[in-house]
Amino acid sequence: MEKLSYALFRDSELLIILLLWAAAFVSVSAVFHFVKEPERKRTVQKKSTLAFVKTSRPSLSLTKRDWYIMTLITVMYAIISFWRLGSTKFPVTTWQPAGDSTDLVYQVEKDEPFDAVYALYNEGDNNSNPDSYQLGFHDIAVEGSDDLEHWQAITVLEGKGIFEYKIYETDRSWRYIRISSRDKNDTITEFALRKSDHSGFVSLVPVSDSAPDSKYPSSYLIDEQELVPLYPTYYEEAYFDEVYHPRNAWEIANGQRMYATVHPLFGTNLMALSIRLFGLNPFAWRLPGALFGVFMIPLLYVILKEMFHKTFACACGCVLLAADFMHLTTSRIGTLEPFSVFFILWMFLYMIRYVQTSFYDTPLKKQLKLLFVCGVLMGIAIATKWTGCYSAVGLAMLLFASLFRRFYEYRKAGNVLKNKENYLGVQIEEANKIRSLFVKNTVITLACCILFFIIIPLGIYCLSYLPDKVWGSDPWSIKNVGRQILYIYRYHRNVTATHPYQSVWYQWLLDIRPIWYHQSTDAMGWYHTISFFSNPLLCLVGLIAIVTVTVYLFREHDRNAWIIFTGYMTALGPWLLVDRCVFSYHFYPTSLFTIMAIVFVIDRIMMRAPQAKAAIILFLCLYVLIFIVYLPATAGFGTSISYINALELLSTWHFG
Repeated sequence: MEKLSYALFRDSELLIILLLWAAAFVSVSAVFHFVKEPERKRTVQKKSTLAFVKTSRPSLSLTKRDWYIMTLITVMYAIISFWRLGSTKFPVTTWQPAGDSTDLVYQVEKDEPFDAVYALYNEGDNNSNPDSYQLGFHDIAVEGSDDLEHWQAITVLEGKGIFEYKIYETDRSWRYIRISSRDKNDTITEFALRKSDHSGFVSLVPVSDSAPDSKYPSSYLIDEQELVPLYPTYYEEAYFDEVYHPRNAWEIANGQRMYATVHPLFGTNLMALSIRLFGLNPFAWRLPGALFGVFMIPLLYVILKEMFHKTFACACGCVLLAADFMHLTTSRIGTLEPFSVFFILWMFLYMIRYVQTSFYDTPLKKQLKLLFVCGVLMGIAIATKWTGCYSAVGLAMLLFASLFRRFYEYRKAGNVLKNKENYLGVQIEEANKIRSLFVKNTVITLACCILFFIIIPLGIYCLSYLPDKVWGSDPWSIKNVGRQILYIYRYHRNVTATHPYQSVWYQWLLDIRPIWYHQSTDAMGWYHTISFFSNPLLCLVGLIAIVTVTVYLFREHDRNAWIIFTGYMTALGPWLLVDRCVFSYHFYPTSLFTIMAIVFVIDRIMMRAPQAKAAIILFLCLYVLIFIVYLPATAGFGTSISYINALELLSTWHFG
């Protein structure tokens, strides 16, 4: 199937994905054929007797059609997100030296020739040596001999890249191999010698160990040879920032002292839970992010339903998200962004529900429940990644804008009471109600917001460190959490490193500078590459859409325009002030509000020109087609160099 898919599409996985999509369409359609229409609470928006009062907008329940479309898009996206996500097989037994100087000698059975050295390191037992960390290669010498007396250098194991296979070519084979460690912080998880005919790995037998009584025997280096891939790709090893977050997750899962923590750890704890359940492997550390990426599809649908109350608009938004390069690539790598953006979206959902109500016609208790949940979700978002703080500013802006609106109505109600002779009795009664409720409800709301948006989020943030050994043997405390906050701030504030694929905010808007995450070649000679950037149509149409939203905001004071504009600017705005090395993945939270802006424009077009629906569908089809064409560049599926180079439409795009 893969060979046929490659021959047809220059994508080794596309044919099976298309078949799975067809099966999903038939299955979901068949299931919903027998599903009854859910009961709906038909609520009518209350109308005020006073023209200046904006009443609460009722929430609409999802129809059978909503559930069908939402489920279908979610399932079809999930198929791609989980397809060849990562291997469940990965070496885990790790050797570490007993002291500052350790020599291990192995014999090559059957005198088989070999032409490459493979080495992989995971983290060692950091609890065993409190004054240092067991992590990686520190110039480990690999030598060969035919007589155990005369040794000749083969290579030196060095460099960074935990969970990544290091391959060192060699032009000669030896009967004996000696591995010499001169640093007690060294670790080696698996060591292998590739047969010269590339049919597998030669068999090794331990000969001697300068520390035979060590807790970590020399057999640990060669006990999982069957798990070592001859041609490792993204599927079998870590890439890009997976050298950080899965490592921290493994430390948490195994009760280890943590090597470095430059982000909050709520999302890392979710990754650690997956590792506890499924073991240490690429699938386990990527699974939580993939799940949250899938969950984001129905979450966005519900948000759009709250805002626009139209099934077509919601469907358009979910297609835009499901077929965005950035969303797919982020969901398939073990980083924190899927968690943080999910909770950012979720907290905005509850704030949107709040701003669409009025405490003049909605019980205050109901409003406070919305704010409470919003505050809890905000705390989780910030405890996942500090980008949640940027969007938290957006929540505050929406909250105070809603209160200012109520204050405006309060003042106008005062004018009504001053000029009673010009109004009907029912209008005067409503004005009296507004004047009597404003001060009390505002004071209670603001007082509760101190609890909901300051105290509770701080508590969540602090408690999120409880399962983790961030401070070694020093226990959890509020003081230590405060120290950690300062450490994270100083780390990011003082970063001076540069990167060949770094970018700036205006390049994100124009899709100018993708990040190149990974490249490899498999046994078939197929090329695997992963780059991180947006669907070009999202950026092109998104810029027009956000300008349109801004115009509607200032010209018509549209509430949906205000929500989108606020979310967009608070997600993007802070990056205009950052002068450190940043990347296009920092645009990810903004991309969700870009999608909302496009949906806003689509909704306006449909209101004024319903006949344009065919053109909108055509745009979405083109959008999805581009997504499919670029799958080898965004999901790592096997392709050819010529195909991948043909996708580099701009000189700043580099995929291989």
